[in-house]
Amino acid sequence: MYELVSPVNPRAVFKYTGHILLAFAAVLLGPTGAALILKEPEAFLFYGITAFLTALTGLFLYKGLSDSELELKEAVILAALIFPLCSIISAIPMALSTGLPYEDAFFECVSGLTTTGLSVAPPEMPPLFFFTRAWLQWVGGIGIIVLVLGVLLRPGTTAFRLYRVYLGETRIRPGVITTARLLGRVYLGLTLASFLLLRAGGMSGFDALTHALSAISTGGFSTKAESIAAYPGFLLPCLVGFSSFMGAISFSLYPDLLKNPGKLKKDPQFRYLLKLLGGGTILFALTLLSPEAPSSFFFRQLPAAAFQVVSALTTTGFSTIPLEPVSDASKFFLSILMCIGGSMGSTAGGIKLFRLIVILSLIKMVFFRFFLPREALTPLKVNGNLIEAEEIKTLTSFVLLYLGVLIASAFIFMLFGTGASDALFEVSSALATTGLSVGVTEATLPLFLKLLLCADMLLGRIEIIPLCILLLPQTWIRRT
Repeated sequence: MYELVSPVNPRAVFKYTGHILLAFAAVLLGPTGAALILKEPEAFLFYGITAFLTALTGLFLYKGLSDSELELKEAVILAALIFPLCSIISAIPMALSTGLPYEDAFFECVSGLTTTGLSVAPPEMPPLFFFTRAWLQWVGGIGIIVLVLGVLLRPGTTAFRLYRVYLGETRIRPGVITTARLLGRVYLGLTLASFLLLRAGGMSGFDALTHALSAISTGGFSTKAESIAAYPGFLLPCLVGFSSFMGAISFSLYPDLLKNPGKLKKDPQFRYLLKLLGGGTILFALTLLSPEAPSSFFFRQLPAAAFQVVSALTTTGFSTIPLEPVSDASKFFLSILMCIGGSMGSTAGGIKLFRLIVILSLIKMVFFRFFLPREALTPLKVNGNLIEAEEIKTLTSFVLLYLGVLIASAFIFMLFGTGASDALFEVSSALATTGLSVGVTEATLPLFLKLLLCADMLLGRIEIIPLCILLLPQTWIRRT
């Protein structure tokens, strides 16, 4: 079998890496312009030079290498390269402009681009730092591939394969380029709607912008050390929660929503999302109760419980209550919600609701088969769509890999002295790209554990299999 495995074409990978670098150079103009507005001249210089050198490198690769169409395996490699490569680049000006150690700046950039929201930075940082993190989350949410598809690439086989690897088979318009551009407009529209809601709710312009960028990308970086708990009252947490919820719904549902609102209710992922939010709020509120607490305490806990369940399930990572003192049962329950995640085709992380629905349908079919003749054909369908055997194998492999990475990472944290519930929670948060923390992730964390969390965040955002393929020797070297 191995003699049939052909390695990737490095020239094709590097040429289209040039496209990615050109797109990311444009992304870096965001913090460059913000530094000018916020009157941070040194940061303006650092980000501007980095953007220029990134564009120059991208142009050299793009112009210097011959044209060739991407094969599917090369598109997978590009999808795996994007996030670590862009994190390495963006960490340079962040470290230079803030004084953070490079490894901590790298952690912040990985956390941003993967839309996670875990942080090892001190709370007292300049405004540009908070904008840059939120900006990276927003860019990471829509994906640099979508930017490349929508702006830099022409329609063709390469565009289709990049789209397929990053966004799957579903298209809401006939062409992948037009679909990518439409998704970009939807993303921008949702962000603008979130900004206006938060602004109307009483947030300052800067806070409304950064929180809108973080909420729609389901990232969760906040300008406040206390996260959303820093904003008193009920209105702003509700608006932030609603923005996070919008980001966790499949973007393919939005374009036709005004014409056909019933499309949303027919979507199985949306229905599961509502059921999990409702049931999860009640169950999480129960885990917050102590045996001696009066029954009225349960109802007082519901608003906070609802916000944390929304934050965990949408993998956003905002918080209105400190999570360090909550019970192990509460931590375990939130860990499960983070691992489930939001809808496929949204910015949410985790295993994703579609995969959960397929697994539950598969379990149901296994039991149902006992009442049927052996020769009876029972195709697996979800919402009327046939799920092929190959898709089931890939899905099962992903879930098993996900659980394997989760268990192994939590075990390593336990070897370093972290309690079991805290280790599971922190690793679940990183792998699901959520960003909730029970206090384990901090500046004093050993470098090895910081890098482990970075690896988990990247695996969670890239969805494990592409990153594993990137690291396989036979991806690059022909075996004889």
